[in-house]
Amino acid sequence: MLELLIVCASAVLILIWQHQWRSRAERQHRRQLAENKRNGVQLPSSLHPFIDLDRCIGCGSCVTACPEQNVLGLVNMKSVLLQPDHCVGHGKCEEACPVGAITLVLGARDNGVEVPVTDEFFQTSVPGVYVVGELGGIGLIRNSMRQGMQCIDAIATKPRSRNGKYDVVIVGAGPAGLGATLQAAEKKLRYLTLEQNDIGGTVLKYPRRKVVMTAPLHLPGYGKIHFRDVIKEDLLREWEKIIQKAGIKIHTHKRVDKIVMQAGAFEVIAGGEKYPTQNVVLALGRRGTPRKLSVPGEHFAKVIYQLDDPKDFAGRNCLVVGGGDSALECALMLAAAGARVSLSYRQKAVTRAKPRNRQMIEAAMQQRRIRAFMPSVVSKITAENVHLEINGVEKIIPNDDVIVMAGGILPFEFLKEIGIEMRTLHGEPLPGRKPV
Repeated sequence: MLELLIVCASAVLILIWQHQWRSRAERQHRRQLAENKRNGVQLPSSLHPFIDLDRCIGCGSCVTACPEQNVLGLVNMKSVLLQPDHCVGHGKCEEACPVGAITLVLGARDNGVEVPVTDEFFQTSVPGVYVVGELGGIGLIRNSMRQGMQCIDAIATKPRSRNGKYDVVIVGAGPAGLGATLQAAEKKLRYLTLEQNDIGGTVLKYPRRKVVMTAPLHLPGYGKIHFRDVIKEDLLREWEKIIQKAGIKIHTHKRVDKIVMQAGAFEVIAGGEKYPTQNVVLALGRRGTPRKLSVPGEHFAKVIYQLDDPKDFAGRNCLVVGGGDSALECALMLAAAGARVSLSYRQKAVTRAKPRNRQMIEAAMQQRRIRAFMPSVVSKITAENVHLEINGVEKIIPNDDVIVMAGGILPFEFLKEIGIEMRTLHGEPLPGRKPV
């Protein structure tokens, strides 16, 4: 009898502790939602979870499964998006939900995202042309690599033509293109991989020592990679090892100018050469051409769109334009290298950035290592200054360098020339997407 009372008392204490813990957590979640409302945080255009509250049972499995911090939480025994703009598309919440209440969607009602229409194998409306990775709406490195491999699996099931020189031409050697190339070699396809710059794609454009998020993944011809958070240089070195061990060939500095259909197949034109193929995999990334400010003085050589080595800017007056993670990380690295850094962003707060970057930029602002002008827009650039418009008032600050981190113009015209059908998503599931 005494043992039963002890067990019952222990169970009651555990229930009380769980209730108190849930109450504290819920109060924190409510504060986060209130802060988001004050800061005007909106649903992001990137991939993020949509929660069907009618189906949600409040079990919290999605909260536990999410590898990021404070993206999801529980309020009134329902899952809520605490910081939806920090979701990077892992898809773990969707997989973990036992009742199917979560769906990953792309775009928002007021911020649509244009993507190619694809099927479950990432084939576009033009049979034989596939789009994978960032250009199709998936940004996480692991997911991009898996998409590249999955579309090659579909291509490998097709009859191989004796007339075409290649079974597949892969355009781009970022994560998705690398995954496609490895799988093409594994399936013994006649493949050709073309990259307009160097191997690495979008990752190659990151500033030095930038931390890149990825996840463990088994790669054909190599084995398992174990990275999670890794700096850019280490990831690129690992990719070089993968390429060498797998024995794959990637042709760099080969820009694809045009893709045309020829007698039921394709002709990929790059550098004046023509490559006939039965299939094309486009792994181009979403950054494309850097988005410019379109203001007087942008032609000056001091205006750049990519940061290589922050040490080159020590002791100089630098203005970073943008409010995303790339812009904040750029500003922080410049400040650490000894530059005098100002930050210009069109919104009143940097709500789109990851919590770690926001905390670091706020600390740098408090320590006066970085001056932030928010909201502000660049109105004019001169040889010695930058003109900012802040709530209708002009402010002129001394300047040696302007680093624009405002994203890029996507290569959608190139896709439309091929005949690929596009679709704008406003908080809808990605066409053809399968959980990865």
